[in-house]
Amino acid sequence: MSFKVETKACQSPDLHCEDENDPVVSHIEQEPNGDFKLAFYVPKSCYGRLIGLKGATRRRIQDLTNSEVSIPGLMDESTDVVIRAKQRSHVVAALRQIRHLITSMRKMGATHFLTVTLNYSNIQDRYIELKKNILEAQLPGIDEGLFISENCLHFTISVFVLLDDEEHQRALNELQACRSLLADLKTPFQVKVKGLEVTNADPSSTRRLYGRIESPDLQKFADRCFAHFQRTGLCTSDKYHRDSIQMHMTIMNVQFRQAAMKPGDTFDAREILERFGDFDFGTIQCQAVKMCALRSRTGDNFYKITGCLEF
Repeated sequence: MSFKVETKACQSPDLHCEDENDPVVSHIEQEPNGDFKLAFYVPKSCYGRLIGLKGATRRRIQDLTNSEVSIPGLMDESTDVVIRAKQRSHVVAALRQIRHLITSMRKMGATHFLTVTLNYSNIQDRYIELKKNILEAQLPGIDEGLFISENCLHFTISVFVLLDDEEHQRALNELQACRSLLADLKTPFQVKVKGLEVTNADPSSTRRLYGRIESPDLQKFADRCFAHFQRTGLCTSDKYHRDSIQMHMTIMNVQFRQAAMKPGDTFDAREILERFGDFDFGTIQCQAVKMCALRSRTGDNFYKITGCLEF
C-alpha cells in the first residue's frame, strides 16, 4: 500500500485526542508494519455517496487526510469501510470526513421518531370536546382538516434517520440503554396537559397549535434522551442546538390539510388562545417511551410502534 506525501491539511495537532472517548475511534488498530487501521460499519445505502462520481469523493477524502479508504462492493457480505494510514490522527481525520457525508445524507428525510403517546381516553375525550368547541365557533380559516386525530396524540422527543435494519436495531439498543437515565427520577411520570400555545411569536399567522405539557421528571428524562441520541449520529440534525426540548402535544397543524395545503399556509390562532388558552386536557401516568416509524400511519390509526422502553 502507498500513501501520498503528507499535505498541509494533515499538519495539525494530534487529532485523535478530542475523540478518545469515541467508541469507534477506540477500535483503531496498529498493524505489524506500523500502519493504523480502522474497520467500521457503514450502511450500504451510503456507499455510492462515499465513492462519488467515478470515485471522486473517495479520492478527495484520501488526498485530504493522507489515508486509504476501502469501501465494500454492493454484493460483498462485509459492511465495514476500512481506513488505513501511516498516522493514527489521519485515520481519525478520514473517519470525520466520512461521518460528515453520512450526516448530510440524514437530512434527506426522517424515518422514525421517539415519542410519549398521549392518546389516553381521558385526554382524547377532552381533546374531542375542545375540537368541537373550536369548530362550533366558526372562526375564519379554521376547519376540521387542521386537527390531528385523537388516536394520534403524542409528544415527540427525538427524530431519526435510520438508513437500514442494522441502524434501526442500534437505535433500539440505545433506547434500552436510556434506562440508566431514569435512576434518580420517579416513575411512572405524572404528565399534565393543560393550556394552549403556538411556537412562533405571531399567533395571527401560525402553522401549529399545541397543548402544553407539565411534568418536571419527564422533562429531565426527555432532555437526557435527546442528548444521548444526538451523540449517536442517528438523529436528524438539530438546527436549534437545544439543551432542552419543548414538551407539547400537537393539536392543529396546516400539514394535516395534505393536498389542500399551499406553500406558506397559516391560520389565525388568536381567538382560539383567547377563548380556550387555559383548556385542561387532564393528567396521565407515563410508563413508556416508544420508537415509531414515520409515514406508517393509515387513516386515523397511530404510527407503527417498532420498539419500546417501559418503566
